[in-house]
Amino acid sequence: MNDVPLSVLWLSGPSGVGKSSAGWEAFAQISREGVTAAFVDGDQIGLCHPDPDGGPHPIRARNLAAMLPNFRRAGVRRLVLAGFVDTRDEVDVYTRLMPDVAFTVCRLRVDAGELERRFLARGWRPDLVAGSVAEALAQDRTDYADLCVDTTGLTVQETARLILARTAGLPAAGGEPAPVLWFSGATAAGKSTVGYEVFSQLVRTGVRAAYIDVKQIGALRPAPHGDPPDGQPDDPNDGPEDGPDDGPDDDLDVRRLVAGNLAAVWAGHRAAGARCLIVSGGPDHDDVIRACVAPIPGIDLTVCRLHATPATLAERIRLRAGGQAPQLPGDELKGLGPRDLDRVAERAAGEAEALERAGSGDLRIETDDRAAQEIAAFVRERALPW
Repeated sequence: MNDVPLSVLWLSGPSGVGKSSAGWEAFAQISREGVTAAFVDGDQIGLCHPDPDGGPHPIRARNLAAMLPNFRRAGVRRLVLAGFVDTRDEVDVYTRLMPDVAFTVCRLRVDAGELERRFLARGWRPDLVAGSVAEALAQDRTDYADLCVDTTGLTVQETARLILARTAGLPAAGGEPAPVLWFSGATAAGKSTVGYEVFSQLVRTGVRAAYIDVKQIGALRPAPHGDPPDGQPDDPNDGPEDGPDDGPDDDLDVRRLVAGNLAAVWAGHRAAGARCLIVSGGPDHDDVIRACVAPIPGIDLTVCRLHATPATLAERIRLRAGGQAPQLPGDELKGLGPRDLDRVAERAAGEAEALERAGSGDLRIETDDRAAQEIAAFVRERALPW
């Protein structure tokens, strides 16, 4: 369940450096700023001995991943994790299981003399102090963390403030926000054709991109609000691409399904290295589109609204019904007769007019008498860095 964007501030460092104390204080300071936060001590979710095969990290990572949906349901947006790690491979054990979470690994360090004093002040296992100092020296030669904070001479409160100040400007998971182009518009405006052409052009230039048609991830039956079956004359286009004249809840069940599946599929693409997402949507107003992408962290959304005249829409609908377009499962135009196609065209014109009146979209694109390749190049020039 990815309905709340979540970032993890992971404090690491040698035993005695103050990970748990600073982590708890950072958690307290974050919550005082009005951000719903949580704190987890990595040791406390991995107490299973003898250590399972692979050491403690696999079980801690699995347990943390299993806890995240519960934190999200509670509205948590930032989680502070205290736990030792000392290689990038160990960090990867966690991030691979949680690709949609923004991890920032912060290594705490302190001078050897102060580390020894802090360790002994705990009054627990003084025989381990030499090992902790050696561990600290070894950590100074690592590069697994996103940043290092020197806590020498600082109180717990000062350390937490410094950590939060140093991490405030770090990007979300995956670096800079990923561009998301959502193509909207009336039925037959060319959303799938243009969206897939943008995707194809990006791939040809070497940019790893992803493409999603929301209709293919939002098929739900029986249709909400008692809508008639697909292909019936009453409404040949029922489904995730319903227009602005839908029922009072605007097919809320379908929208929730699309939002959840979109976040889940994009998380998989993002984990595979995708830098951009192209979405072919429906004739939706901006507030519906933004609600669908709200669960997705770390994105930069541009709504590209395609517009065409009623005559162009009617002609494209006839061509599509006749098979002169890519054949996708669930295309309700296939097999309709002339009268039903006229009604679909009339509805499409109404969708276009409603979107025009609302001024929907960040980028409005006329598609009459323009090839998909030309429109795609136009969109890339104005909305993408590649």
